[in-house]
This record gives sequence, C-alpha cells and structure tokens, in this order.
Amino acid sequence: MMLSMRLFTLLFVLLQSMLITAAYADEPAQVVKVADPYLEMHTGPNVSYPIFYVIERDETITVIKRRTSWYLIQNYRGKEGWVHNSQLAKTLTLDNEKIEIKEFTRENYLEHDWEVSMIGGQFGGLPMMTLSGSYAFTQNISTELSFAQIIGDFSSRMLLGINLTQQPFPDWKVSPYFSLGTGIIKTSVKSTLSPLEDQTDILANVSIGAKMYLTRRFFIRADLKKHIIFQSRNKNEEITSWQVGFAFFF
Repeated sequence: MMLSMRLFTLLFVLLQSMLITAAYADEPAQVVKVADPYLEMHTGPNVSYPIFYVIERDETITVIKRRTSWYLIQNYRGKEGWVHNSQLAKTLTLDNEKIEIKEFTRENYLEHDWEVSMIGGQFGGLPMMTLSGSYAFTQNISTELSFAQIIGDFSSRMLLGINLTQQPFPDWKVSPYFSLGTGIIKTSVKSTLSPLEDQTDILANVSIGAKMYLTRRFFIRADLKKHIIFQSRNKNEEITSWQVGFAFFF
C-alpha cells in the first residue's frame, strides 16, 4: 500500500511539474532592470535553495520562464538563477515602468480548462488512490479520465474510468458537482482465501462531490461515488467509494 501511495504521489508531482512548465513555455522573454539595491539569485525555485549570486541596482536581467511564484532569470554576464516574484515585482522595464506580475486568482480558477488531481479514500472499505485529469468544455460541463488503484489483503484492483461531470454553480465557494461514468476494473487475486478471482469487468458509476478553491492554482475536492460492476458471472457487485484530495488547474 505504501509503495502504491508513493508511486501515485511521485506521478502527481512529476505531472504537475510538467504542466507548470508547459503552461509558461510560450511566455516571451522580457528584459528588465533591477530597481532595488540588489536582487538575490537562488540555485532553484524555492527559498530552500542557496543564494549564489547577487545582482546590483540598475543591472539588466532577462526573465526566461516562470515556475509557480519563481522566475528563472539571466544577467548580462550569462549567469542564470531563480528569483521570487516579490523581488521581480520591484524591477522596472527599460522605460522605467513597473512590470506586471501575473497572479493566479479565483477568477482564473473559474475560467480554467484543465485539471489534474490526486485523491484518496476507500473503495468498499479498502484503501483507494486515484490520479485523474479533466477538461472543461464550459464552466458547467467537463469530462474526466481517471486511473485508480485499490489495495486489499487478498486482492488488488485497478480501475480506468471516464466521467461526464455537471457543475451547476461553479462560482460558489463550495461548489457541488454531479457525474456519470463508466470504465474497466481489473481484479488480481493475491491469496487463495479471497472470494474473488482474476477478472476484468465493465462498471458504471454515479457520484456527487464538491470543489473548493484554496490558493493560486490549487483547490480541494471530495466525492462520494456509487459503482455497479457488471461481472462475468450473473451477479453484479455494488460498491460505494469516497475520496478527498488536492487538485491543480491550468
């Protein structure tokens, strides 16, 4: 279980990093000059990275790209490093005007197209982790593709699903949503004591959930879902799941 959770966490962090990079890949480079007495360059996009160089007032720098609240810059000597947007906001254009720093607000959240989320909970009493991505056609209608893993003592399950989601009140602070979906669930038996057997089945689900914007590009989501597994044997299986977690939009 711990290995699966670490794998899901690693996948989410890597995917988030790729999306952040892609989101700013098309931003043009900008040349500005330092207005403060100095500007501190870090070796990476976080305060935990050491300061390795200081740029003095009136020196020009080129802003290359952004990663969340940090910017990769280069000075006229060719040195590259990262600065926080609080320092970059105090720089000036070559026309001595303050530069505009794009911040992410609730308005950006309401207008976004793509989401990536990692949520966890229980599937019929068993631990469940889900990694998903969705695209919004409008503020009210979106589609989501998800991959989930359910770990039990005697068997494990992998679920690949697609859902259509209706969010009637996207501007509410806590915004409810409803979804219908289908997918494939694969069961792998780890013990002869399990009442299950290796098999792959089709399932359908209906769910209710809610989203709440947190800050910048992040929000929290939770859902309660009812699954019907159409098993190869005559008896269908009904399972309830719940999950809570964080999501990232762009």
